[in-house]
Amino acid sequence: MLYRPLFWTSFWCEDWFFKSGYRGASNILISSASSKTAFCLAYLIRQRFRRGEISQKRIIGLTSKRNAAFTIGLGLYDDVVDYDSLATSASMQVSPGDRWMYVDVSANYVLNKAIFDHLGPNLVASIELGLTNLSPSTANVLSANWTPNALTHNSDKRKPSDFTEAFFMVEWLNVRRHQLTPQDMHRMQNTAWQELMRDCAGWVRLERVFGAEDVKRAYERVAKDGFRPNEGCIWSLWEHDSDTPHTRSKL
Repeated sequence: MLYRPLFWTSFWCEDWFFKSGYRGASNILISSASSKTAFCLAYLIRQRFRRGEISQKRIIGLTSKRNAAFTIGLGLYDDVVDYDSLATSASMQVSPGDRWMYVDVSANYVLNKAIFDHLGPNLVASIELGLTNLSPSTANVLSANWTPNALTHNSDKRKPSDFTEAFFMVEWLNVRRHQLTPQDMHRMQNTAWQELMRDCAGWVRLERVFGAEDVKRAYERVAKDGFRPNEGCIWSLWEHDSDTPHTRSKL
């Protein structure tokens, strides 16, 4: 319930990266690194490396100071850098010849501009994958009045729009359906899912809430304090677990 929709986005995105040779990059920077889409992507890249199908990639996670301890504890990133340390962290020092891929899960204008300025010509690919931290570009918060988050320059004078790519899972699946049999696709997904279910048990603590009043209180708490990355909230309007019909469903 918590992982399935996000995991398949990560799974087919990593498959896309693999088929493209990771654009030749050996350093992969992932923003919003505490989110499930981001850390499942890091997990899948590491799985690919463990199977010997790719050369080792250095995976750097970018996250907030609040979520840094959780993200480090996952053990899925080679290093975790908080947003304020982007330019000063030893892991983010760029040498001539370095090739970086940036996977943008946050969609934050200020952050993206800083990353493009910092990595400059060493950034060989920029992939849009999520919207965890999308904010308006203007003071007016009405969505109809938002302006495009267009980055106008970086250190090598290229616009991100010149080579930024947006991953759209449906589009990639349409490609892969012509390259793989349905049986192959099912086998790939089943193997990946079984591995994730084996490995993810300790990553997120499940919090179950039952009954309308308790769900309302839980919602108000989240609205006030936000989610913690190590919590997976499952809320049910049934008053007790025993009231829940014993049915099975699949997405």
